[in-house]
Amino acid sequence: MSFLAKATSYRYPPRKRDLDSLLNTIEKIYHIRDFDSLLETILLEARRFVNADAGTIYLAVGDRLYFSYVQNDTLFPDGSKEKYLGSNLSIPIDRSSIAGYAALSGESLLIDDVYDIKSNVSFSFNPAFDKKFSYRTQSILVVPLLTRDNALLGVLQLINAKDPSGKVVPFSMQDRLYISQFAQSAANAIEKAKLSREMVLRLVEVVELRDPFETASHVKRVGAFAVELYEAWALKHGVSQKERTEVKDMLRTAAILHDIGKVAISDIILKKPATLTDEERRQIKLHTIHGARLFLRSNSAWDIYAAEVTLNHHEHWDGTGYPGKIPDILQNRIKEFGPGKKGTEIPLSARIVAITDTFDALVSKRAYKEPWAEEEVFRYLVEQKGRFFDPELVDIFLAIEETIQAIRDKYLDTYSPEILEDHLRELGE
Repeated sequence: MSFLAKATSYRYPPRKRDLDSLLNTIEKIYHIRDFDSLLETILLEARRFVNADAGTIYLAVGDRLYFSYVQNDTLFPDGSKEKYLGSNLSIPIDRSSIAGYAALSGESLLIDDVYDIKSNVSFSFNPAFDKKFSYRTQSILVVPLLTRDNALLGVLQLINAKDPSGKVVPFSMQDRLYISQFAQSAANAIEKAKLSREMVLRLVEVVELRDPFETASHVKRVGAFAVELYEAWALKHGVSQKERTEVKDMLRTAAILHDIGKVAISDIILKKPATLTDEERRQIKLHTIHGARLFLRSNSAWDIYAAEVTLNHHEHWDGTGYPGKIPDILQNRIKEFGPGKKGTEIPLSARIVAITDTFDALVSKRAYKEPWAEEEVFRYLVEQKGRFFDPELVDIFLAIEETIQAIRDKYLDTYSPEILEDHLRELGE
C-alpha cells in the first residue's frame, strides 16, 4: 500500500513520552556544529527513533540529489567506510524516483512495500542496490528536508522499520508525524552548519590563493581521515560516545584549517620552484605559529583544538619537528624555534593530523611529482613510526585502510596545481 500526503496532514496526536524523546533529539542535533557529524547524527537518530534498519541522506545540488550518508545495520554494522558509499552518485530531482519525487513535490512518502506499489504514481523503486548487496528493501519513509523559507536542502530516507522481534514492518502514520517534525528542525540545523562549513572553506580558498595544493578537496580528505582515525583510536581506548561526538565535532574543522597560517607567508617563497634557502625554510615553518595566533580564546574548546592542530601538526614523535616549545607565540619576532615536543607532549589532535596530512600529500598528484602508490605511503608511515609519527596511531591508520580509500573516492581532486615546495621538505627530509 502506498500513502502520499503532505508532511502536515495527520490525525493522530503524539504520545508524551515519544514527544519528549523527539524534543531531546532535536536539542541534541542543535549542539552539533560540524556539518558532516551533523548529517551522520541526524540519520542515526532518525533511524533510532523509528527503529529503521537503514537510511540515506541526500543533499540537493542544483537539479540533482547526491548521496551524502548511507547507514545499514544489516549490511554494514560498523558503518565506518560504508557511510561514504555512493557519495559521488546522484539522481535527478524529478518524479521518476521515490527520493526525487519527495524533493520535487515537498511531500513525504510512506510506502509499505516498495516492490508492491499499487497506487497509480509516477515514481518507481530502483532495485539496483538490493541486487548488488543481496538486500531486501521493503518499507520506506521519505521526508524532504526543507528550510523555514521552504528551500530544499535534501531528502531523509528511512528503510525497513522493525518490530521488537526484528521483523520488517511498515512505518506508521505516527512515525511519519515524528520524522516530519524532526526533519524540519534537522533542516534548520543543516542550514546553519552548512553556512559555517562554507565560511571555513572560504578561509581555505584564501590559503589556496597562496598555496594551490591547499584545496577544498585536500582539506576535506584530511579532515575526514582525522575524524575516522580518532574514532578508531577512541573506540580502542573506551572513550564514551558523547566525548567522541564532541571531539569529532571540533577535530574535523581544526584539521581542515591546519595550514591556515600560510596566508602570512610570502608568495615568492610558497611558489618558488627552486630549492629554498635556510631562511625561506624558516619562514615556511612559521606558518604553524601564524595559524595558532588566530585561535586565542582560552574559553573556547573549538579554539583550543584549532590552535593545537595548527601549532603542532609538524612536531615529530622523536622531538625533531617544529616549531617546538616556544614560551610566547605572540612575541613580535620569533628568531629561533624551541626544542621539539616529543611523544605525548604533542596533543593527540596534532599527532593525528600529522599522519593524515602527510598521507594525503603523498598519495596525491602534484605538478612536480606523480602520486605515490598507496602501499608505498603506508610503508613509509610504518618506516617513520617512532620517528615522525605516533606508532600506535600509524597502526590504527593502517587498520582502517578501506575507510581511507572510501574517503579518497568521495573527495576527488578537481584542480591543476602549479609547482610548489615538496611536502617532504616540511617534514625535514
